[in-house]
Amino acid sequence: MSVTELAWATTPNGTKIAYERRVGSAGPPILAVHGVLVGTSNWIHQVLRLPQFRWLLPHLRGHGNSPPPMPHQTIEEGALDVESVLLAERIDRAVVLGNSLGATIALALTLMRPHRIHGLVLVEPSLPALAGEEERERLRRSAALVRELLAAGRIEEALAHFLEPRLGPNWAEKAGQRRLEEWRRNIFSTPAWIDAVLAFDPGPVPLAAIDCPTLLVYGAETQPGYRRTIFALADLLPHAQIAEIPRAGHGAPVDNPDAFNELLLGFLSTIEWAPSPA
Repeated sequence: MSVTELAWATTPNGTKIAYERRVGSAGPPILAVHGVLVGTSNWIHQVLRLPQFRWLLPHLRGHGNSPPPMPHQTIEEGALDVESVLLAERIDRAVVLGNSLGATIALALTLMRPHRIHGLVLVEPSLPALAGEEERERLRRSAALVRELLAAGRIEEALAHFLEPRLGPNWAEKAGQRRLEEWRRNIFSTPAWIDAVLAFDPGPVPLAAIDCPTLLVYGAETQPGYRRTIFALADLLPHAQIAEIPRAGHGAPVDNPDAFNELLLGFLSTIEWAPSPA
């Protein structure tokens, strides 16, 4: 039997986006927003190992079963999309968890709908506005290269651009056929989402107004730009804790799930977001 089931939520513009929910769990809800390309496999080790929570996993536009990104896709529109999952589930408040692009969207949701956020966990958000011009230029080059490769039909090379730095030269073998089939579809949305990230700049004053408990997480082996972003955010967010995950890169929830899950459970216990005793 599948651990998750597919469901659909209607966004403010009437589009239906897909999401997965943990089967058979009535625990406290966690809305977990995945990064670009990887889809909901971003959270496989959390959903499988922490069944006491009510996991909700949106498929961002261009990923999984959701439609393509909007014309001129924005991070704010992505935040409204994931809020529609909470509305579909009739959930007023949740802990929101995000990695990479998903963390950027989770941050935007917190700024736009603070009443819905009981706690916030940001794993290496992509925020070039904080990381500096070097990171902006890296992302611009990445989007341009992937557009060029996809236009030429060189899908495997486009995938390798993202996956080889993380998984090594045998990335296809490590990913497995099922994930690769999904990622070959997801890759077409990556330039639009990179453009959205480049355009997103919340500014220091709104960030300083965030008053929910916040956990900022980075991998010990991550890229310098993501590390700079985490520490810049920590200086701006008044209620933020910061934590490093050993033996992990940009995808700490997958790279070192034991350490990440232990950290997550500790944070959730401090904000009283745990299942009631039986």
